[in-house]
Amino acid sequence: MDYDMIVAGTGPAGLMTAERASMYGLKTLVLEKRAAVTDSLMGELVTDKALKLLRVKSDSEYIGNKFTSIVGESLDTGSNIVVDRTLLGNSYLFDEDKCQELMRDRALADGAEFRYKARVKSVIKESSAVVGVKYGSDQEVKANLTVGADGSFSRVSETAGFTHPKWLLSYGYRFKLTNCKNVDPNVAYFFVGKDIGLGYLWLYPRSETEVNLGIGRVPSSKEKWSKLPPMQDVLRKYMKTHSETESAKIASVNGGVVPCAGIIPRFTDAGVALCGNSAGQVSSIVGGGVTTCFHAGQVLAKHAKRMVDSDDFSRRSVFLYEKEYRKSKLASNITNTGKGMWAVSKYAMLNDPIAAAEIVLGQLDAKTLNELIQGHASVATYMTLMTDFLPMVAKIGVGYLKAIAMTGL
Repeated sequence: MDYDMIVAGTGPAGLMTAERASMYGLKTLVLEKRAAVTDSLMGELVTDKALKLLRVKSDSEYIGNKFTSIVGESLDTGSNIVVDRTLLGNSYLFDEDKCQELMRDRALADGAEFRYKARVKSVIKESSAVVGVKYGSDQEVKANLTVGADGSFSRVSETAGFTHPKWLLSYGYRFKLTNCKNVDPNVAYFFVGKDIGLGYLWLYPRSETEVNLGIGRVPSSKEKWSKLPPMQDVLRKYMKTHSETESAKIASVNGGVVPCAGIIPRFTDAGVALCGNSAGQVSSIVGGGVTTCFHAGQVLAKHAKRMVDSDDFSRRSVFLYEKEYRKSKLASNITNTGKGMWAVSKYAMLNDPIAAAEIVLGQLDAKTLNELIQGHASVATYMTLMTDFLPMVAKIGVGYLKAIAMTGL
């Protein structure tokens, strides 16, 4: 074989896999369809766990900002809820480009090879096992293990035969803004509203004059999607109607697609493994997945080292990566939030999700909301919901049951 491992994609999962595999001494090739690692979109709002996985300090150049609170707010009514540091722990804003370059440079220092403008077309199979990929115009390269870290529309996944029976996607855009005025750099915002649809708009300050303004939206139905304004128009409208951003300049625009339905049924086979968005290893409620992708990449790299040492890339051997990953707490949280997102999407088919969000913002306390979002609400929390917030639960629950009955999902 030409390489021990081929990694398709330089998102957080692909870069972390390549970094760690190279550190373990594996001969690694990374293929990226874009011109540079910084051209791909990486989530930015993270906690201490992401910093630990990336092995950077909170006061390093890789951290763009640190937040003391996060506010959820309605653009239509102004209803809001504040989740402070006592509930969140530490919340940071990654410097996306520097973090991507850091992982790339670590991998390069340990012998990894990167090829850009190298779009993967398909895997190569021999005797039912994946042994490499075809990419670019007519190029082929072989490896003992092929890693599909090439996003929600993964060519590795599709051509290797993996299935996505419940594929629910969030589409998003992000503006990096300069020349802002009087921005509070200590607070990150999530907004809901009728123009946004099923999703949210976010504002992450980098400083008093720079912010990242983005939007993520999940289609609940073709009809409702077609009635919503284009996402970039929603961002520009926000800029024009808020004093902090009305004179701002758009320094860059990026976009991406994030899976929201949870982990796919199977993401390993003989000679091939998926990692990151292609495997559904993303927290759907928050919409990102930097921490979950870092974690998956590290688990996969460790098992890749085992496979190389034992010279065993059989389906059973590769599956040990999947087996360990599924037992992790992060995987459990992804599964729980994935189920929650499916419930929300069903509700939105026949009900107004923005009205439900208004109820939540107006009546739910920050502690309860934080537990629900993180996927670790206790029995006591659910009992509180069923007593103190019974009218709210009943109002939303009736709409959800109606959606289930009508759609048969």
